[in-house]
Amino acid sequence: MFFKVGIALMLFAIIYSSSKAETACECENWRELHPEWIFCDDFESQEPMVGEGRYFEYGDNDGDCVVMDSLGLMKSRGVRVIFQQGEVGAGGFKLAFGRNPSSYMNSGIYEEEDFREIYYRMYLKMEEGWQGSPAKLSRATVFHSSSWAQAMIAHLWSDSDEHLLIDPATSVDENGVVRSTRYNDFENLRWLGYQSGKTKIFSEENSGKWFCVEMHVKLNDPGEQNGVQEFWIDGELEARREGLDFVGTYTDYAINAVFFENYWNEGSPKEQERYFDNIVVSRSYIGPLDMTDVDEEVKSELRIYPNPASEFIRIGAPNGGNADVRIYDQMGNEVLRKERMSSGELIGIRDLLEGVYFCRIIRGSDARSCLFSILR
Repeated sequence: MFFKVGIALMLFAIIYSSSKAETACECENWRELHPEWIFCDDFESQEPMVGEGRYFEYGDNDGDCVVMDSLGLMKSRGVRVIFQQGEVGAGGFKLAFGRNPSSYMNSGIYEEEDFREIYYRMYLKMEEGWQGSPAKLSRATVFHSSSWAQAMIAHLWSDSDEHLLIDPATSVDENGVVRSTRYNDFENLRWLGYQSGKTKIFSEENSGKWFCVEMHVKLNDPGEQNGVQEFWIDGELEARREGLDFVGTYTDYAINAVFFENYWNEGSPKEQERYFDNIVVSRSYIGPLDMTDVDEEVKSELRIYPNPASEFIRIGAPNGGNADVRIYDQMGNEVLRKERMSSGELIGIRDLLEGVYFCRIIRGSDARSCLFSILR
């Protein structure tokens, strides 16, 4: 009885403060927290990559492009990509949203809206000792027909000097007619002028580091030359092209797809890995996560993420290792018990009601406590 009362008093006395490490899991309840967002994927979900509200196409490259535990941002889940030596294509994932002429691409993401301006962000890391500049990373595009004809493409590629670059292109002629008849119909594209960034993101010196890469694409108003393509790395503007005539007077469709790619024209010089995490597509600027002093906090603090949660939690225990987990409700009743859980292992909470819970992490003679909430 005294134990239960003590837990209840602690629950109401403690003021919860989120660890910055939890920001790596930012997609829990994103529709309520960020109504300006169009899509969010921190890869913590157990849902398949392809499905309603998800990507319409995913290539795992025979297991070399897959979601894995502890390889994402701040040891969360993320996508690991392996380029085999000499390999050109190493898998990727394709996202569609808004009005789209292809039923194959439609995954139910704002399918009645037109997006003439989007921002999208990803976190990207190359493994330690990375070598070379893979050509293709991402693109935003306007699909005009079910044959994958494209009205415009805003490429985010790499140059020959370890930078990313923007390379906008259009297939709309002076009469507002789309000349492209298929995907990557280069013969019918008009290139609008590329511009390289400033950060050598693919240099060996920068390998092993997470970078926040965000791109902004705005179509021109019909008949105007006021389109924009620009991108930032870690919140710093890298390159900008403005005054673009992306689509002339064309208005049949707007930006309706973003692809995340791993394509190396000349092939990778060796077997090596890179990683993706925390993808967001938005109507407005997203920006980097708050990473201030995260490394020290992750080493020293117990954390539960995501928080608030709905279907699952993960517990990051200081210095890793296995631990026993006890979860109590506000009256001090034990509602869930797990033995020998490893740091970051998934704990299902679907059977628990909404509310605030008290968690004890026990490892030998060491016991630590924290709060989390369930919100649906």
